[in-house]
Amino acid sequence: MTENIQKIIVGIDLGTTNSLVTIPKSGDRPEIIANERGERLTPSVVTIQPDQIIIGELARSQAVLNHDITVSCVKRSMGTDRCWTINDKEWSSVEISAEILKHLKTVAENYLGHEITDAVITVPAHFNDLQREATLQAGVMAGLNVHKLFNEPTAAALAYGIQQNKDDHLMVFDFGGGTLDITLLEVKDGAFLVRGVGGDTELGGIDFDRVIVDHIRDDFEKMHSVNLSKDPVAYQQLQNHAERSKIDLSGVNETKIMIPYVTVTQNGPLHINMPLTRETLEKLSQPIIEKIESILNDILNDSGMPKDWIKCVVMAGGTSRIPFIKQRLSDLLPKSAEFRHDLNPEEIVALGAGVLAGTLGGQYPEISFKDMVSHDLGIEDHEGKFVVLIPRGMVYPIEKSLLCTTIKDNQGEVIVHVLQQSKPDNQLISLGDFKISGLSQYTAGEPNILVTFSIDANGILRVRAEDQKSGINDEIQLILPDFKSGKKSVCAEHEDPS
Repeated sequence: MTENIQKIIVGIDLGTTNSLVTIPKSGDRPEIIANERGERLTPSVVTIQPDQIIIGELARSQAVLNHDITVSCVKRSMGTDRCWTINDKEWSSVEISAEILKHLKTVAENYLGHEITDAVITVPAHFNDLQREATLQAGVMAGLNVHKLFNEPTAAALAYGIQQNKDDHLMVFDFGGGTLDITLLEVKDGAFLVRGVGGDTELGGIDFDRVIVDHIRDDFEKMHSVNLSKDPVAYQQLQNHAERSKIDLSGVNETKIMIPYVTVTQNGPLHINMPLTRETLEKLSQPIIEKIESILNDILNDSGMPKDWIKCVVMAGGTSRIPFIKQRLSDLLPKSAEFRHDLNPEEIVALGAGVLAGTLGGQYPEISFKDMVSHDLGIEDHEGKFVVLIPRGMVYPIEKSLLCTTIKDNQGEVIVHVLQQSKPDNQLISLGDFKISGLSQYTAGEPNILVTFSIDANGILRVRAEDQKSGINDEIQLILPDFKSGKKSVCAEHEDPS
C-alpha cells in the first residue's frame, strides 16, 4: 500500500492567474488539495526577495508594495525570451513557472506526507511547441517527472465526462485568466476525440481587467489631468480593483470602485470613487467579444461541424463566469445546446488533470482520447515559401516526412528552418533552425534529404533531417522565436514518400 502511495501522480493546472494541484482518489473523483492558507486556488504570483521566494496570495496581496520584485501572468510569456531582472539576477519565464510548480509540489507533499516526483500538467490547446517545451522545462526544474502535458479543454471534458458518464457532443469553452481555448469534442464509449480546436493564448480575463483599468485611468485623467499609468504603485492598485470589480459584476449589475489616496499631487491627495455597471463593461469589451465570435466561427468552419452538432457546452475557467459572455454564446449557438454548470469552472481543468493522473497511476480505468494539432507546421523552402508537413487539425501522436532536394550541384550543407503558421492572421513563427553538413555529392534537384516531423503525446514537435545516401543526420534543438527576416532554407520541396 505504501509503495502505491509513493508512486502517486498529481494533476496540476498551471494557470495564468491561479493554479491548482489535485490527487486521484480510487473510486472517487480527484481531490483538489488546499494550500497552506486553506484555499484551493493558489494565485500564480511570485515575489522574489533576497532571502526568500513568496508564492500565492501573500505575493498578490503585497504586489502594490513589491511591484518591482513581483511577477504575475508569467504563463503569457512562456516560450519567449522575456526576462525579469530582480535583485541583480535575470529570471526567465521557465524559472518563474518552476517556482510556482515547486510550491504546488510542496502543497501536495505536505498533504500526503511524502515526496511527490510525478505529475500531469495542463496547457492551453493552442500552446505552440515552444510554449509546451518551456512548460516541460519548468516541470523538470521543479523536480517533477512530467508524464503528460494535457490540453486544458480536453481535461475539462474529461472531468465532465467522468462526472456525467454518457456519450455526448461537447463544446468546451475554456476562458481563463490569460488564454482562450475552444474545443469541439466527441465523447463516445469512454473515449474522447477532438473534432475541432482553436483559441488565443493572449486573450483572457486580464484583458477585461485592462479595459476597466483604461476606463478608470482615462476618466481620472480627464478629471484631474494626472496619468496614473506613470505611477507604478497607483497603476497596480488600479489593476487590483479592476479585477475585483469584474468579479463583482458577475453577480451584480453595478459596483463601485473606491481607491482612497490613489496618488498625491502638489495640491494634495487624490481619490477614486466611481460606479461601473455590467452594461458599461460589456460595451467596453466589444472588441474582445467580437474576437471570441471570430475564433468560434473559424473553428466551426475548419472542422466542418454545423452548429447543431453541439449538444452541450462545458464552461471552464473563471472568465467564463462573466454573464454577457455566456449570453453571447447562447445567441450564437442553437437553442438546443445545453450549458452545464455541474463543476466549478475554475476547478474543472484541475479535476481533469487529476483524472488523467489517476488513469496513468492505475487508480482509474484506462481512458482513450486523441488531441489535434492546432497550428500548421512545416519548413521554409529556398524561395522563402512555407511548405506544410503537418496541417492543423491532424490527430497526434503523428509523424510525417518530406523528401527534399539541394538547389546546387555538390551542395555541402543544408539549413532546415522550421515554421509554424497560426490562425487567424496566418502569421509565421520561427520555431528554430539547424543544419547538416558533409553531404554526399548530389546533382541539384536530386531528391536526397528526408525531413521528418514527429509530434509526441505531449504535443512536442521533433524535426529530423537525414542525408539518404550517407546517413548523416541531425535533429532540431528548440530555440526561442526568431522573427528576423531573410532566414532562408536551402531545401527545396520534392515529394512526400509517406
